[in-house]
Amino acid sequence: MTDLDVEHDVEIEFRGLHPEEIDAAVELFLDTLGDLTTRKGLPRPSLTPQDMTPVYRHILRTGIFEIALVDGKMGAICNAVVRDRIWFLSGFWVRPSLQLHGIGKRLLTRVHAEGVRRGADTFFTWSSIDFTAMATYMKFGMLPASQILTFAGAPQALGAVGGYEVAELSDGTALELDEAVRGTRREVDHEFWKASAERREVVQGGRPVGFFYARSGVIGPAAWSDAEHADGVLREALAKAAEQAEEVRLFCTGSNHAAIRMALATGMRLVNTSHLLMTRPFGKMDRYLPSGPSLF
Repeated sequence: MTDLDVEHDVEIEFRGLHPEEIDAAVELFLDTLGDLTTRKGLPRPSLTPQDMTPVYRHILRTGIFEIALVDGKMGAICNAVVRDRIWFLSGFWVRPSLQLHGIGKRLLTRVHAEGVRRGADTFFTWSSIDFTAMATYMKFGMLPASQILTFAGAPQALGAVGGYEVAELSDGTALELDEAVRGTRREVDHEFWKASAERREVVQGGRPVGFFYARSGVIGPAAWSDAEHADGVLREALAKAAEQAEEVRLFCTGSNHAAIRMALATGMRLVNTSHLLMTRPFGKMDRYLPSGPSLF
């Protein structure tokens, strides 16, 4: 459809997603993601509607979720969350036949403007390797800050680091460390994660120095207060995730050298790379593991 005239050939409506449309939004996301990975020669993701539906419900309830209807059918979705003054673009997907016609940019403009209206002054995203999407984000001021690396495998040699204990993660520890490292307390997201993941705090000398979540072998979010505690937190997180699944997976930014070294030292493989784009630096990404592309 390279000759599509969006001003005359089709009727386009931009509006918020309705709750009963979540299944259609998930289907659009999975179809478009599958097309992207096929075009880039990457393995097709193992995500299912059951994985994404709760996430989309959470974003709709606590964030911004806009869609573009093209001749009455869902043609594009764009969603974001604003936590304190930080706006994170959680998803931006346009059906392949409608790409490169300006529909996505108009939709993203709406979601960005709503973030500004809600008080956001810092904007960032976890970008795929799609060049058109990356260029669009850069036009909105989100410029390259780091790689985002994905490691996967069955970690080996997971002996614990001496001097640390593990306890159930308290809400207070999660919120305080998240504010110090991630730049926001985001209570609503911790409530969401703890409903489906195991979560722990790592303690040294009676003082919490880190926390992690692990669900079905996937680690994140995780954070630690100081660089010296990286190995202690990472080893505990890897051990817990390895109890849950044969394959463990973690994400980290390129600046998190401790996590990169730990992943490689325990035999995990680098399986994917994405891009962290932002309008300005925030937080301490060298002491943080993201939860994934939907909430970071």
